[in-house]
Amino acid sequence: MAEPRITVDTSAAENGLANMVAELLQANIESSPYKKRVFSRMKGAVGLVATDAEVSLTLVFDRGDCVLRDGLVGEPAATVSADSDSIIQLSNVRLAGGLPWLFDETGRSVVGKALRREIRIRGLLRHPVTLTRLAIVLSVN
Repeated sequence: MAEPRITVDTSAAENGLANMVAELLQANIESSPYKKRVFSRMKGAVGLVATDAEVSLTLVFDRGDCVLRDGLVGEPAATVSADSDSIIQLSNVRLAGGLPWLFDETGRSVVGKALRREIRIRGLLRHPVTLTRLAIVLSVN
């Protein structure tokens, strides 16, 4: 398996969210062979929107490569929109068997925010595998 590559596109060089996500991805795949395998299987685009900071990015995955671009580029398969704190909170959701564990305090908080539409996930029903893999590679747990 080739070494994974995570690149922040020049368009996103000043995008703080893109730089933070790139660092988180890099740290996670370096620290976990499982996350590295999941990352190497990802293909497609996912958008992240920090509503309070009015900043967005598109992660374009291509089987071991990921380019982070400024803004929502093209038509991402899924898009997660939330305030900055909630986006960070998503990376703290514990995983159990590769799936988000929603029965502890962090998980219940995320579910509550989703039900109140403070966290919006477009594409959840059509692209659950993509979003599950994203949760795995972004999770710090």
